[in-house]
Amino acid sequence: MIWPSLHQLEIFCHVVRFRSMARAAELLMVTPSSISMQIQQLERRFGTTLFVRSARGTVPTSTGQAVYDFATELFERFDGLQREIVSMGQLESGVLRIASGHTIGTSVIRPVLQTFSGEHPEIEVSHYMLSNSERAKTEVLEGRAEVALIGRVEPDWPVDMEPLIDEQLLIVMSPDHPLASATDPNVQALADTPLLLRRKYVLGGDQVVDSLGRLGVHPEIVQLGSTEAVRAQARAGEGIAILPVTVVAEDVESGRLVARSVKGFSPRRTVFLVRLPKTPLSICATAFLELVRERFGARAPTGAAERAERSGATLVS
Repeated sequence: MIWPSLHQLEIFCHVVRFRSMARAAELLMVTPSSISMQIQQLERRFGTTLFVRSARGTVPTSTGQAVYDFATELFERFDGLQREIVSMGQLESGVLRIASGHTIGTSVIRPVLQTFSGEHPEIEVSHYMLSNSERAKTEVLEGRAEVALIGRVEPDWPVDMEPLIDEQLLIVMSPDHPLASATDPNVQALADTPLLLRRKYVLGGDQVVDSLGRLGVHPEIVQLGSTEAVRAQARAGEGIAILPVTVVAEDVESGRLVARSVKGFSPRRTVFLVRLPKTPLSICATAFLELVRERFGARAPTGAAERAERSGATLVS
């Protein structure tokens, strides 16, 4: 028998996890037809059908599940071997596998990865950028990522969760919004204008709503489907947004949005580190996370900070 390649098994595992060849193709940045071809080759080599289509998507047969269990254990052993090898030496080789939601991936991880890859070009980097925190957590649980950086956690998740950085949130609005020119506004002023938030209160939105509620402030909440939609509505004067400084830095710098401070309210959001319980971090992950802390631990990007100060926002540390 001709044994399948590790690449084929990796593709197979992605299809099982996402129950979709199209989704696996999107993640691996290949065409769906190439995924289908690899699965067909696997089925010919094993001499049996590995998937069936159902209302739940593309799901493994009993044989397919057995192959998935074997492949998962095989990749876990390879990962353990890699961590052991890396731990024996210096940071000269290895693999960094990290997951995140889209916003943290774009505003926090990508800039740090540019620095990290420049300093350690020999390190192989895999960054899985998912649509939300829960999916990023699943990447860790299923062994595709060593760590995830996410903005929302749940207490019943079977992973280790710890705060990584404390990120400034800016209160931003259109330059034409009444709050943009208000004199010395206090937190009660936020009750008089719609508050634009992502659905499910991501990007620190849950912390914002809880904090305002404790202060007796209950604005109208407008939930939108994406970060860009929140920014666009704020630029159009449809309400105010309270977003991470890394997300709105360019808008504030260009003047498309104005950042204002209000008395008695200095919002922040926590970015959490998620990893498997009782699993030591690799040297690669440790070095990367240290760069994240150095860059974002208590500082806002210089341009955003200067612009916010000019428009009256207070960037607390």
